[in-house]
Amino acid sequence: MTRRMRIARAAGAAIAMTAASAAVSAPAQAGVLTKSATGCGDPEITQAFKPWGDSSSYKQVDDFETGADGWTLSGGAKVIAGDASPKIGTGADSRSLSLPAGSVAVSPPVCVGLSEPTLRFFSKKSSGLLSTLSVWVDVQTSLNVWVTLPIGVDLGGGWHPTLPYAVIANLLPLLPPDQTAVRFRFAPLLGGSWQIDDVYVDPRARS
Repeated sequence: MTRRMRIARAAGAAIAMTAASAAVSAPAQAGVLTKSATGCGDPEITQAFKPWGDSSSYKQVDDFETGADGWTLSGGAKVIAGDASPKIGTGADSRSLSLPAGSVAVSPPVCVGLSEPTLRFFSKKSSGLLSTLSVWVDVQTSLNVWVTLPIGVDLGGGWHPTLPYAVIANLLPLLPPDQTAVRFRFAPLLGGSWQIDDVYVDPRARS
């Protein structure tokens, strides 16, 4: 494991522990605090990250090939030409999401539960020596209020698969197979310009 990966893993673990502590401090029946998701369907499952030693199966959140429908983009975030390399999708894939300094991208709602443990995607830092990419999850409560929890950071480099980020919000549903709606939030910190692509959630429980 490289030094960069060790630092990123440690930072991600620290953030995850903070978020988990916040969740644990909630009342004992924390699951009743989350809004149950409906219409989750049966998404296509693939081993998207198998070439990088991750044999888990994932469902796609977005690859931005048809734009960013359902995403909330601000601060100049937009879909641009230039796909993650190496590619997960077809050789014809040609787009990714650009995140300039000061921008924020929020995904459409995604169904998660106790069996959706991780988020993973491709990222690239185009500029900003000290810049990092922060990753957050918004979970919807039973009162229709969205609460934001940090789940990790990426330190950058050329196109690369990120480390798996624990989706802390999946601990909140009361019982399996209950699911709740979450949104994923991506934002550069300390300036810099980033791109992300091929966003996936692991929909299978790990043994």
